[in-house]
Amino acid sequence: MRYLYADTSIWNLLHDQNADPHSLCLALANRGVSFAIGFNVLYEVAKQFFSGTDEATERGRELFAYINRYLDLRIPILKENSSLLIEEALDVTETERMESCFRNGSQYQKAVQEIEKLRKGVVAPETARFFEGRKSEARASRASIRDHLGTRPDLTAALRGISEGALPAFVQSASVGPPGRFLLMGHLRREFRSNSHDELARVAELLLESPRYRLSHAMTRTDLYLNWRCVNRGSIRSDLPDDTFHVVSAAYCDVFATTEADQVSIARHAMEGIQTMVCNHDERLSDRLLSELERNVETAGSFLAK
Repeated sequence: MRYLYADTSIWNLLHDQNADPHSLCLALANRGVSFAIGFNVLYEVAKQFFSGTDEATERGRELFAYINRYLDLRIPILKENSSLLIEEALDVTETERMESCFRNGSQYQKAVQEIEKLRKGVVAPETARFFEGRKSEARASRASIRDHLGTRPDLTAALRGISEGALPAFVQSASVGPPGRFLLMGHLRREFRSNSHDELARVAELLLESPRYRLSHAMTRTDLYLNWRCVNRGSIRSDLPDDTFHVVSAAYCDVFATTEADQVSIARHAMEGIQTMVCNHDERLSDRLLSELERNVETAGSFLAK
């Protein structure tokens, strides 16, 4: 089975076109494909409830009701990026076995219950804290890039000398070298505050040595791309961190679908071997997904951790 990550724009379009979840999931399964939904999709839909308008709240309820029909079919829910980074680190040190998604059980049911609460307009205090934390994380992501570049004039000069054509080779090389290990250590430090610098450096090295740890690679490659983009374009737009959350969330999937060409550009730099699709609002999305996937049938197994 291959796994398809659809970003929030795709879920909006499927809802607006009234695509039937059961028929679509069955047709995808006949092509060896299943949806896998990321927490960032759920986060972006839930943001509608915090916008302060009745129209946005109603839109959020409609979208959650629609997504619930897919969850009733038990499509996998991919774990939060920070949670999966912790699991990769524990797996590479042989502390704990990694699993990249929920398929059933108490964690799956808890996620479904939280979605149902939001759909009914019930916002628990812990849910509100989560969304405030995610907003802070997005703001901090932009500031972190600026601060990092501000203290590394050598890196800034090197990035400015890399053309867009040379960027893929640079990302490939730097992501598994010292620059990549340094960037990944920043993510690890936020999750493992009590560990020493040397311990985290060794874990970062081990994670980037193995292609198995796809989220660590995606995080690192995305950071390198954003650093290059900041240097060569002067700034990072405010919604770009949310876009990169989507891309990193798709690390263990095989296909990435969006209506935004810029997201595809990020995905292609962040992940090797993933199939990307840019869909148009004026086409029947379910037909496009099925025809595109049929043309790109692969015999390789899924990257999704078993």
